[in-house]
Amino acid sequence: MNLRFVEAFVTTAKLKSFKAASEKMHTSQPAISSRIAALEEELGVRLFERSSRSMTLTAQGSALLPLAENMLALQSQMRQTIGAPRQLSGSLRIGVMETVAHTWLPALLSRFAALHPQVSIELTSDITPALRDELLKGRLDCAFLSEEITEGVIENRKLMTLRMGWVVSPLTRIEGTPTSFADIAEMPFISFHRYSSVYRSILQAAGGRAIQRISFFSSLAAMISLAKSGFGVAPLPLAVIEAELAAGELQVLGVDPPPLPLPIVGSLRADSPSPAAEALVMLAAEVCDAYAAERRASADARFDLFDSA
Repeated sequence: MNLRFVEAFVTTAKLKSFKAASEKMHTSQPAISSRIAALEEELGVRLFERSSRSMTLTAQGSALLPLAENMLALQSQMRQTIGAPRQLSGSLRIGVMETVAHTWLPALLSRFAALHPQVSIELTSDITPALRDELLKGRLDCAFLSEEITEGVIENRKLMTLRMGWVVSPLTRIEGTPTSFADIAEMPFISFHRYSSVYRSILQAAGGRAIQRISFFSSLAAMISLAKSGFGVAPLPLAVIEAELAAGELQVLGVDPPPLPLPIVGSLRADSPSPAAEALVMLAAEVCDAYAAERRASADARFDLFDSA
């Protein structure tokens, strides 16, 4: 029996809310629902009576609750009694979006390798849709991407949200001081792939206005290079281009509305969990917090790099 499913049941039963349980467990409501549905299927009973206004335990759910609490307490006691850190080995297949590779990934992998030197890492960098498909097919053990995965039994952990900006080269000729998207709508744009939140940002900000030209790329590095050359306006995560902003190679336009913030999510399979993947995603939350604190405290940080959303 998967203890993650048991934990989801106990948390939901105590809080009487899928939403509250998902927030407490740092995951999504669909993930909580999937875990409980899997537990119900395994036991062959319904554990909750659900309605639009409330949810209550069934008789079987009420009978299971104290047993489930005992299971979780026993698990905690076993860990405390044994006390030795878990020695992990084998290979770990990780998928990352390029933004992660350009920010806190080196710190994460360095810390993970120090803690688990017997784990070999296989790293794939790709766009979010491709990483999602590979994780669902079982070709990755975990992935760091820009959207939660709602298909399958996937656990999603929200790690951070990066602030985005409309970015151009100082060499770009712009008439006046643009303050609204209408002021830059006729300029050429550099976008990430057509299925990205970056492209949705451009369409949402345009509000139906015609845009002169949108060029699509699957490489963040290529977008940055093209923006530096004056190729067009690029919606970019500010944390990735700190050096270019400090050197005056790029500038952020004070245009409203800003691009949509970029969430970063750690996802792994909950139906066949990899202990190494679990350890990596848990460590990623610590590394992200440390990275954000360090960047906020830096005297060189000229912009708010993170979004509270």
